Amino acid sequence: MVRLTLLITLLFAAHAQSQTLAVLPASHSAVEGTTNTNVPFGRSSAVRVQCAYDRLLFSGPGTITELAFRFDGNVIGAGKIVDCEMRLSTMAVSLVAMSTDFATNRGADETIVLPRTLLTLAGQATAAAPSPFLSPIQLSVPFAYNPNGGALLLEILVYSQPPGSYSLDATFVCDSPEIAFGPTACAPPTGIPLRVESASTQVLWGYPLVIRTLDAVPNSLVMLSFGTLEASLWNGLLLPYDLTSFGAPSCYLATDPSAVFFHTSQGDGSSVFTFSVPNMPRLLGTWLRYQAGNLNASANALGVITSVGKKMQICGFEPVARVWASGVTSTVGVREMGVAPVLQIRIL
Repeated sequence: MVRLTLLITLLFAAHAQSQTLAVLPASHSAVEGTTNTNVPFGRSSAVRVQCAYDRLLFSGPGTITELAFRFDGNVIGAGKIVDCEMRLSTMAVSLVAMSTDFATNRGADETIVLPRTLLTLAGQATAAAPSPFLSPIQLSVPFAYNPNGGALLLEILVYSQPPGSYSLDATFVCDSPEIAFGPTACAPPTGIPLRVESASTQVLWGYPLVIRTLDAVPNSLVMLSFGTLEASLWNGLLLPYDLTSFGAPSCYLATDPSAVFFHTSQGDGSSVFTFSVPNMPRLLGTWLRYQAGNLNASANALGVITSVGKKMQICGFEPVARVWASGVTSTVGVREMGVAPVLQIRIL
């Protein structure tokens, strides 16, 4: 009997240890989302919503047994009872190809994990930022998910709900501060140093990237180089590399010139370089390093001046998305890339 009890205890302990609580996206585990949403539980009407969480957010396959939402930060609210149903599937298309057509997004393994029921949603009496996750929703049917097959798609159908707000924490905007690195810019004998800057404080995959150069010689050649290194060896040179030996004292190569682009400066000495960040969620977190140069024959023997090095990080979108519509009979909805409730799942 003692041995049997010990065996059962060990089995339960092993089972408990194999369970994992995962926050989607993990970047928001202890960080408040930058927006909130009243979809689907705060619309006071019927709603259909599909929320997609990219496979990049998962470490491996497992079985999802419960999920939990959280209130928006510093918000208190009453609980609600909603008439709803939940489904999970492996998304049939990639995250960036998410369609406004609900049927197109559903995977062949779609499972009704919570049959239509009157679901009691917990309230929150104490404000916090971020809010703690609410009581988990136990799935009636666990869902086996393998991220190798695609993104996780959560579909919620709210058939009816009483009036009243129910604001959930959600992802959306981000911040890409511009950081200078390496030595300062070198100035010509007369005039001011060449400047380089990003036109946006939010660098997003799938969106334009605009870099400006300022204070170049009017109507002269301006160079913008992108690199991958700083304070490192490149082709036998230690970056930042002093260009004095080439005839440009106090000018430096701050990053390796992996890609170089050219423009002719305008009459005010400015130039605008426009690019498109590839539409790939895996670029999230990538650092972009850049430096400008300008041909200035009177500046030094080399005839070139350089700016300080700058870098920014691709901060978004988070690899999530959603499509939603009023009413449960809707076949198409509004697509919003980078927006989804912050979700906690228990996975075995």
